[in-house]
Amino acid sequence: MSQTLTLPDLTTIPDNIEDQLRRLLQAPRKPGLAEWLFELIKASGHLSTPDNLRWRVISMVWLAAEFDLEKAWPYLMWLNSGRPVISDHLAELLGDAANDLDCHVELANWIAQAKDERLVTFFSGFQHIPARYTMPQLVRRLLARPTAPEVGVWLATYGRATAGNTSLTLRPWRLLTAAWYATCFDPIAGLAPLRELSQGELVLSAADNKMLTDLAAELNCVTPVIQWLAACPDPAIKTMLKDFGHPDLAAFAAAIFQRPPHYEHLSDSVRHAKADVQAFKGTLKMLEQAGVSLKTAKILDLACGPLATQTLLFNSAGYKVTGADLHVPPAYLPAASLAQRLFQRGKYIKAWEAATAPYYQALAQYSGLKLRWNGLKIELADLTRLPFPESSFDGIVCLNHLQHAPDVESLLAEAARVLKPGGVLVADIIPYPALNGAFSPDGTQPYAAVTLNQWRESQYRDAFEKRFRVEVWEPEQAPQALANLTPGMQAELTGYMETELAPRRIMVTARKTG
Repeated sequence: MSQTLTLPDLTTIPDNIEDQLRRLLQAPRKPGLAEWLFELIKASGHLSTPDNLRWRVISMVWLAAEFDLEKAWPYLMWLNSGRPVISDHLAELLGDAANDLDCHVELANWIAQAKDERLVTFFSGFQHIPARYTMPQLVRRLLARPTAPEVGVWLATYGRATAGNTSLTLRPWRLLTAAWYATCFDPIAGLAPLRELSQGELVLSAADNKMLTDLAAELNCVTPVIQWLAACPDPAIKTMLKDFGHPDLAAFAAAIFQRPPHYEHLSDSVRHAKADVQAFKGTLKMLEQAGVSLKTAKILDLACGPLATQTLLFNSAGYKVTGADLHVPPAYLPAASLAQRLFQRGKYIKAWEAATAPYYQALAQYSGLKLRWNGLKIELADLTRLPFPESSFDGIVCLNHLQHAPDVESLLAEAARVLKPGGVLVADIIPYPALNGAFSPDGTQPYAAVTLNQWRESQYRDAFEKRFRVEVWEPEQAPQALANLTPGMQAELTGYMETELAPRRIMVTARKTG
């Protein structure tokens, strides 16, 4: 949808001219904007305080770079005392203006796209680093369109402006922007600052990896960075960032105990109990049909989750099962000390039990099983670096996770590694297109506030077929998906066929060969 552009009246310069410019900077180029900028520059000719000079210089650069250099050039030269290269004073004003108006990306692109030799020369000595206070908001905004070409231009510009800078304050931002540029735009150019930061080492140091991870966590972009890295074909980038997204499990568990116990979100799980039991029964049937002898088989519940539903049901039915996930019931978190294990962890377990009791009552009712926690094995584990030897399991179950997995291929590679030859993986995929992301188990409500990868069905299938022989690929249709697609969703999903939009989930049976 095109954005309506309303140009403020310039009979007198509005008091909120900076707010107006911020709005217009986000608008597309429209007829009339060049003339308006020119009139604004002329009308503000008598204003010379530093604040006014900031938005004036942005207006001049904007007019010069995007619309009409001939009209803007005399004003730029007047501000720059006739010098062909931007002065230190004007460069400082321009940098301050970019901070004030949050137009760092626009400015970088104006400069990068300059063709006229006068502008190229004018900006030849200009390097701008956004103020520290502007970076979080700026980067969060850009994460909404991480692969847009104009974002790549700004990332490259930031990398050049900060090259060789040893400031510890800038270091996390340099790491993130370099990793972003390397994985989404140019691996070679992005690798150079990473190599500089790592002093020539091929792998980012543990300290830098933590610094990068902490900043990504603060910006809520750990999962996107993992996805960019997973999709990056360059082996040197994969090596440099090989430890990103792989937490120190002891530190991960300790961090949980440092926060107040918070399990209230699990209290709503009771409404999924019936569907979870149905999923368990369906999984048993698929394993049996694939020839897995459940009475003797060793089963891995991959991504068991904080409820460990399938692990618990398998264990209660008398099968040999181990659960694995980064998100597990608190009783299965490793404790750093005896005191923590005996006392501190107790309040987390009590809070978890209070929140989940109704769910397990419903689970027992719908399954007809006496739930048995004794002997239950659950490992806190990185799902792409499982703590099990090769060929440890006869079967793997992975339910309601692949659509959230940042790195599907690495997860499937680990599943194949720990499966015995001929072992079977039973999984489901809740595809991205269904009702703004994914249906809830009852097929009526979409998931909210969850991370979803946007793979197409063919991408999942290709990933499975790299390491398994796919024996069952069975979409479960949800006809209401098409009826519930809003115009906005339809616009987002242009190019998807109706057959891709209708499945509620896809059931998969895959066998390890060799």
